[in-house]
Amino acid sequence: MGKTLFTRFFLTTVLIILISCVLTISLLYSQLGSYLVKTQSEELNNIAAHTAEITSRFLEQNNSLFSTGGYDSAAIWMFQKNIETQSSNGRCTIMIADADADIVALAGDTDFIDSEYTTSFKLAPELIESALNGEITSDISGEKSMGIQKDIYVVTRPVYSGYVSDGMIWGAVVVCKSMPEIRQARNEVMGLVLTSQCIALLIAFLISFIMARSVSRPMSKLSSAMKAVATGDFTKKIESDSTGEIGELISGFNYMTEALREIDETRSSFVSNVAHELRTPMTIISGFVEGILDGTISEDERDKYLGIVLSESRRLGRLVNDLLQTSRLESGTAKLVMRQIDVNEMLRKSIISYENSITEKNIDVEVEFKYEHSFALGDEDSIYRVIMNLMDNAVKFTPEGGAIRVRSSEGPRKIEVSIENTGSGISEKDLTRIWERFYKTDRSRSMDKRGVGLGLYLVKTIINQHNNRIWAESKEGEFTRFTFTLDKYNVKKSE
Repeated sequence: MGKTLFTRFFLTTVLIILISCVLTISLLYSQLGSYLVKTQSEELNNIAAHTAEITSRFLEQNNSLFSTGGYDSAAIWMFQKNIETQSSNGRCTIMIADADADIVALAGDTDFIDSEYTTSFKLAPELIESALNGEITSDISGEKSMGIQKDIYVVTRPVYSGYVSDGMIWGAVVVCKSMPEIRQARNEVMGLVLTSQCIALLIAFLISFIMARSVSRPMSKLSSAMKAVATGDFTKKIESDSTGEIGELISGFNYMTEALREIDETRSSFVSNVAHELRTPMTIISGFVEGILDGTISEDERDKYLGIVLSESRRLGRLVNDLLQTSRLESGTAKLVMRQIDVNEMLRKSIISYENSITEKNIDVEVEFKYEHSFALGDEDSIYRVIMNLMDNAVKFTPEGGAIRVRSSEGPRKIEVSIENTGSGISEKDLTRIWERFYKTDRSRSMDKRGVGLGLYLVKTIINQHNNRIWAESKEGEFTRFTFTLDKYNVKKSE
């Protein structure tokens, strides 16, 4: 999986980069050519306009400027130097022709002019025809078109005779530039672009490779770990320094495997504890029933052992009821009927229910209520079960002559109930585990022969379902106190 994911990720990234580069280079090549041609066109038109202007000015100052046939006069020399400067700066060829297409002034390269025209210093009339008609043209000439070789950008512009009052056209200015020069400029720029693109591609490929590996490696580990979990191995954990979504995915997987491991351990412990708790009373019941049936137990002792059988049967019934209640609470099928309940009245009833046991053990019961009635919002049966379980534990683990203290108080939003008993207490090690299913301390196993270790688990689950808290405090050899909170009825009702 890792290799396949790496290959796909890397090749997809490379393909996207290549397509982007090809499109960018193609677009840049096309746009750069258009830009250069446009720029050269504007430059050559400016040169042609300037040359036509100075030509008209010189014609106005000296109408025989091009008719003397000599080039030794100052005006001719200055004019020639001017157009040569223009030709050099623009890297172009400038030709000035009169109305008869005779070249009267020339500056720049003449290699691209056809030999027959170069020799005669005469241009094809059709080349300057549009200019003699007052038009300004700019175009790429065809192969040997009008005496000019192909791939030459040609601009023609009319020259007006400045000394003529009606501004008659005297001749034309022809400005030419070889297209290979334009292409060379574009190729130079594209060469730099291609070089930078190649470097960028290498860097992009390297980054893509690293990114693909960073994605594929943890995914490959994740795949292997998932296969291990599928076979029941919940000890697999993925060590990875990945961040972002992949890091969250790996953290989530590790959290899931840890949760599955705990669930598996809980399930195993649950099955083991249930089997143990069922086996003991069933063994006692079957043993005594067999003894009664085969005559081992005498008639005089039969009632005694039948009482034990009845007690163990009731113990099995309580275990089954607790298991059913636990299942309902965990699955959410046990619906809470939330209404007004009097917590203090429930506490009174629980004390009365254990009156015989309290009297037999000579236990001193101290009751402290802030108000005569404390009305909370809760499920009556569930909260009564919580109080009865806590009271049962208090009576069960209070030694003879000990004391039980029952208190309730009210705050702005909560009612707080605590049930405390003197006695051996709970060790700090056990205090954090008493809420677990089937958990019993060693001392409780010796003092509580009837409990199955589900009471406190059910108590905490019920209080949690009421969105409240329960906690335990204890000091070994002195006391144990359980405290829980409930929402006040009037506060929740107003909300």
